[in-house]
Amino acid sequence: MSKLLANQISNYNDNGPVEVKDGVNIPTGKPFQVAGAAGTSGQFLKSTGSSVTWETFPSIPAAQVNADWSAGTGVAEILNKPNLATVATSGSYTDLSNKPSIPSAQIQSDWNQTQVGYADYIKNKPTIFSGNYTDLSGKPTIPATVNDLSDVNIPTPGDGEYIKWDQPTLRWVAGSGSAGLSNIVEDNTPQLGGPLDANGFTIDMGLNIISDDKVGEWNTAYSWGNHTQQGYLTIDTNTEYVTSSIQDGGNVKLRLTGTNNTNDDITLTAGTGITFSNITADGFTIDSSGGGGSGASVTVDDNAPATPNGGDLWWKSDEARLKVYYTDTDGSQWVDASPPLASTTVGGSATGGNSISVTGTGTEVTGTLITDNISWGGHMLPSQHEQFDIGSAEYKVRHLFVSDNSIYMGDHGATIKSEGTAIVVQDLKTGDLHLDNTTRTFMGHQVGNDVDGTSGSWTFQEGSADLFLLNNMSGKRYKINLTEV
Repeated sequence: MSKLLANQISNYNDNGPVEVKDGVNIPTGKPFQVAGAAGTSGQFLKSTGSSVTWETFPSIPAAQVNADWSAGTGVAEILNKPNLATVATSGSYTDLSNKPSIPSAQIQSDWNQTQVGYADYIKNKPTIFSGNYTDLSGKPTIPATVNDLSDVNIPTPGDGEYIKWDQPTLRWVAGSGSAGLSNIVEDNTPQLGGPLDANGFTIDMGLNIISDDKVGEWNTAYSWGNHTQQGYLTIDTNTEYVTSSIQDGGNVKLRLTGTNNTNDDITLTAGTGITFSNITADGFTIDSSGGGGSGASVTVDDNAPATPNGGDLWWKSDEARLKVYYTDTDGSQWVDASPPLASTTVGGSATGGNSISVTGTGTEVTGTLITDNISWGGHMLPSQHEQFDIGSAEYKVRHLFVSDNSIYMGDHGATIKSEGTAIVVQDLKTGDLHLDNTTRTFMGHQVGNDVDGTSGSWTFQEGSADLFLLNNMSGKRYKINLTEV
């Protein structure tokens, strides 16, 4: 290593350039000067022909054109483009050259082919489940009898036994007798789909027993049967009678002649001190010769007696009214012996009147009968089938009190009966079913249900495929989920 310390190095021999054989190293931080100038960042040395000088790189402008693959001339033309095949830009299989010849499909695969060497054999087919329950894996054990169940303890079942729960052993065990049937009360409205065979047993109603013998006794006592075949009276056209009186020795017959010319006679027998006189078809006079006075007479006629005495009786036959001749401070007159009935006639068909007919089985009243009370000692039957009503739209019956027997409607056995405070109906068919206990009270206080004590108002409505429940108080609506069986 050698150092040369000098401000200038010059070749004085020939005044030529100094040759630096091993290169020039410019230490860091030391300037490299040309003509006394170090230059600026980014400049380069440029020969001037006789010397060197610092020079700045020229500014290169942006591209002036866009190259165009399809251009054939001008600055946009791309020179030396490669010669591309058509498929290079279309990407279409049909533009390929030297395409291979692909044959059409030669076979169809056959699932049932078992010959491995055949072309239609399908390799690696999966094993398909047969669909047979016995081929299932992990099958559950299905009990064949109730004894196969873990909570049943009936080693040797016997005929007529039933299964009952034994709480001490927590097992179902065998039972016998009728004890197992003592609490079947869930169905409060049982319905029959056919004849009910009691198999010779009786029906215990609590206080009474229904048996074949009892039903036979009822049929005998009341002559039950088909009314159209047993000679029952279904219609009676003989509803009006004509009255007349006929002398029968010392007695008198009151004759009722019906529209069918049937005569019914009522014989009046003269007693002690009683005689009959002036007997005609229109009436007669009853004379009394007993007692301390002149006696009183009873005249049966449409017209009043001409010369009555006080206390005389007159049966006004055209009105079926009994009158008495009464004398008071204001004068004498005929008055009714009993409270009068409005416009009542016996016999004939007087305008506005009623008719009373006496038959072999009782008395029949047609027309309008107004009275305070009606009492009867037998059955109350209409004279014609399905022709008359109890009450009307204008005149309704206030209360109807019946016993705990059934009310029968129609010819198909539809009944309504009471059971405690409930009404039992065999088969109820209705439109919308309204349930409302908002007005139920007990001792003047409103009471609700037995669960939470509240009251409500609900309506069941039917749809073509669903049942709906409407809360009439909140307005909410619900659809009932139904399970098809």
